[in-house]
Amino acid sequence: MKKYAVRITKSAQNDIYQVIDYISEIYKAPLTAENYLIGLFDAIFSLENYAESIRVSTKTDILKYGINARTIVFKKLIIVYTVHSDIALVQAVISGALIKS
Repeated sequence: MKKYAVRITKSAQNDIYQVIDYISEIYKAPLTAENYLIGLFDAIFSLENYAESIRVSTKTDILKYGINARTIVFKKLIIVYTVHSDIALVQAVISGALIKS
């Protein structure tokens, strides 16, 4: 089975930290934020095993990240990534409520 190196862009890192800060600061739930971060990173790094098995998105809001953009879901977040040879590059982590067709 092919393995992929998972990389996260600076923009996607900022998306992640905004979500975690929001949970920690607005909801005053730092432990929940920490557990959420662990689960989110588990979902992201699981791409190393199956990145290309997810179909390319046809949604306009996702395709702006690349013509081969794909998505996986973690709770209410959409993880947007592209595949380049043996690298799964996470481009964004966004609210699923923001995605339109």
